[in-house]
Amino acid sequence: MTTRTTRTTSAWNLTTRVRLILDGVVLSVLILLTAVQAVNAYTVAFRLFEEIATLNSIKVDAAESALQAIAGVSQATADYTALSSDTPLFEQAVNDIFRNFEDYRDEMFILRRNLQTAEETTAFTVADTYTYSRFWRHVSNLIDGRSDSDIARREYLAADDNLRNRIIPALQQLEAINFELMVNAATRARTDIYGQVLLLAIPAGILVLALVFTSFWLRRKVRRYLTPSLDLAMVASIALLAVMLLNLLSLPDALTRMTLDSYYSISGASRVLVYASLANRAESSAVIDTARKEDWYARFEANIASVEQLMCREPGCLQSSFVTAGDIPAGSVVSAAGLGDDRTADFNVALMGNITFGGEAFSMETARLALLDYLGIHQSLKTLLDAGDIAGAVELNTGVDTGDSEEAYGRFAAAILKVQALNRAVFDTIWQQQQTELPRNQGLLGVLGYALVLVLMGLGLYHRYQEF
Repeated sequence: MTTRTTRTTSAWNLTTRVRLILDGVVLSVLILLTAVQAVNAYTVAFRLFEEIATLNSIKVDAAESALQAIAGVSQATADYTALSSDTPLFEQAVNDIFRNFEDYRDEMFILRRNLQTAEETTAFTVADTYTYSRFWRHVSNLIDGRSDSDIARREYLAADDNLRNRIIPALQQLEAINFELMVNAATRARTDIYGQVLLLAIPAGILVLALVFTSFWLRRKVRRYLTPSLDLAMVASIALLAVMLLNLLSLPDALTRMTLDSYYSISGASRVLVYASLANRAESSAVIDTARKEDWYARFEANIASVEQLMCREPGCLQSSFVTAGDIPAGSVVSAAGLGDDRTADFNVALMGNITFGGEAFSMETARLALLDYLGIHQSLKTLLDAGDIAGAVELNTGVDTGDSEEAYGRFAAAILKVQALNRAVFDTIWQQQQTELPRNQGLLGVLGYALVLVLMGLGLYHRYQEF
């Protein structure tokens, strides 16, 4: 009887040992699969953020910077045409022409290097071709023939015509294409991240269940309340899964903050400055081309209407304060400004409808007040032109003292740039945070975390194996 009992016990122990070996193999495979998927999930997430933060944003930034630089060339050209050679601003204007054009060329080089779609290439080709074959040729002729005011005026108007009707529309199209690509990339990224979460949750969840089952099975076998190493492996696998899911599921919100909350306002601020620059240049053109001043007035009003729509959407909304106090946005203005749903279209969601971060509302109110000052000065300039006081109009248009057009426009542009900078800081902060955290979490959670689970599981099974 004793021999038979011993043989039964030995067979039972042998069966348990085989079971432990098989469980160890299965659990090791699950741990490795989970670790591989965790590493892959973080790799995919990093690449998605990198695509939006580098390639897409670089192209949008370049298109917007090119628009502002070429507008700067044109404004400096207008000042150079209107000013007399004995004023200090005359030489500064010609320097600004070349300085801004150099900036424009740099941005166009970035765009050309990163073109991806046929639509982008077409828009870029139009802007690039008309820049050198028409616009810059007329500007060069103006500089060469500046001593003849009629030639200077004619060349300026020809350059401005090509800028307004060819170059700026092409650059705006290029900016819109790339902003839409960014929004679409963010939408795809959110879907891809959810997909990676699902692919991670499946093996990680199975691993947790397998460790729980093995732990409780061994407790019954050895008649103990705890199997320390195996229980630690079980707890670690549960903690790793929870932390990674929370981490990865937070990424779509970060993408939304980067694109729709932050970059939409970055791009919107640039569009405001483009239309404001067009209005400012139309005002200068009225001073230069007084015979057609009514046409230039109409263009000025049309561009200011676009600025108003981009800032607060509703006609006449500039007459209402954007804040109730300090940095608290006025609810009625915010509601009216955010009625549209499609943020890839120019006028559907205005800047005041996308107030998200501290300091934005105050800066927008500063811009509104400066713009109202600028519009008041514009009315004074029209009065001077209608009275035939060209010299007074030139001084008011090009002066930089308080009460002059350029001073008020400068305050407006500075406030809009502050809105852009606030949102850019958020965009950059989120990217820098993910740039650091995603690789770190990949290493700590995906690699070291599951290596620890593997070691603890192995130790736990080995100790139990020794007992049988």
